[in-house]
Amino acid sequence: MRAACAIVLAVALPLAGAGAGGCAQTAQGPLAGASDAWRRAPEPTSSSSASAPPAATAWEGYAELLRLPTVTSGPFASRGHQPEQQVDVRANDSARASYGALVTDSVFPDGSLLAELSHNASGNGYVMRKRAGVWSYLELDPQGVVLASGALLLCAGCHAQAPSDRVFGMPRTP
Repeated sequence: MRAACAIVLAVALPLAGAGAGGCAQTAQGPLAGASDAWRRAPEPTSSSSASAPPAATAWEGYAELLRLPTVTSGPFASRGHQPEQQVDVRANDSARASYGALVTDSVFPDGSLLAELSHNASGNGYVMRKRAGVWSYLELDPQGVVLASGALLLCAGCHAQAPSDRVFGMPRTP
């Protein structure tokens, strides 16, 4: 069985990876949520730096998160978090000004919180928090229950490709 899987992977992976080279690029640079690093990253695993809570209760900051204003002009298709869905980005007071004026090499202050939430509340949400100069990540189900949190390798690997302090920014239109 292992040999059969190896043969399938040896044939399928080169075909699936054709053209994949990191973030999707346009003439204007990376788009919000446009990285395809998730395709090459290992599946998230539980460790001391990345874990889900034992009980299925909403994240303690979820109610406040839902009250944060959106910083995008309207919903857009997030291509980095799969499956692709229509999302809104929300930002707390610490992050709002930096996100609105985002340029290459912008740096967000500690205490910044950014969230990409499903516009119709049916898909997973993704949260970034910056503390002591380091971003941590949360994946939430549609009810705000934490599915994964911490220094998640998949999130960190993709967001390392972002042009500004691990943040991709608002979507661009050609």
